[in-house]
Amino acid sequence: MGTNAVFRRLLVVIKQTAYEEYSQLRARGQAPKALRWKRLESRYKAHQQCVNDLVDILRRSDLTFSCVNRVELDRQHLSDVDLVIAVGGDGTVLSTAHFLDHGTSE
Repeated sequence: MGTNAVFRRLLVVIKQTAYEEYSQLRARGQAPKALRWKRLESRYKAHQQCVNDLVDILRRSDLTFSCVNRVELDRQHLSDVDLVIAVGGDGTVLSTAHFLDHGTSE
């Protein structure tokens, strides 16, 4: 793709991983003791690599895009967006789809 891209503006919705959530709890001394931290960290690193790779591809493709955390997503993020890319799982896709309706521009 180049400047002739069909999509003018993209939105990348990124999930917050369990590692990020539990790390916040851990910092406050509230995380469950039996968590498998190494496994969560490994999944977090793989997720971050995926996000970084996608952002690099979009930048090299000279596309206009923005990124938003899934928990911060609201309808304002979807105005004038031609394509939404969800980086996460089915929960991220479903959360994003919740904000799409007939009022969203086609």
